[in-house]
Amino acid sequence: MRRSLPAWMLVAVVATSASLAASAVRITPVLADDKVMATFAASSVFSSDVREAVQSGLSVTFTFTAELRRTTTLWFDKTIASTEVSSTVKFDMLTGIYQVSKLRGDTVHWSHQTQKEDEMRLWMTEFERVTLDDVKVLESGSEYYIRVRARDNLPRGFSLWLFGHDAVSGRVELTAGR
Repeated sequence: MRRSLPAWMLVAVVATSASLAASAVRITPVLADDKVMATFAASSVFSSDVREAVQSGLSVTFTFTAELRRTTTLWFDKTIASTEVSSTVKFDMLTGIYQVSKLRGDTVHWSHQTQKEDEMRLWMTEFERVTLDDVKVLESGSEYYIRVRARDNLPRGFSLWLFGHDAVSGRVELTAGR
């Protein structure tokens, strides 16, 4: 019994950490113009390490993966649609200007400059109306949710974790009533 106690404590700590990280992204589902979209914000992804990297002049990119998923009972949840958006910042130490760009895939959709750090942080961590799929694909009576995962491009030390590292993630249920 004593040997299994540390193992259960480890499971409890990991489960608690996962649930705290899962609430780090605020997601608002939007159903409009026959499309499923997501508006989301992940301010906690902008950590002190990220701030230091930006202030040093290093180009920092946040990549957000937004997924529309259908809940299943017997197997893994089915991904209906997925899209990837990113935001990149580069700080010019001579002029004190942050250059922020937002991309969908490899295409720049928006780019702006500012000298205000708070404004730059907001631009880096918020996206509006990211299109996921047509509403027509949603089946009435099925349970759906939108999941958003975020990660940065900062180098990390060696890890044995095979599945990569998401800085933050979140999820929100979606009602598919017609």
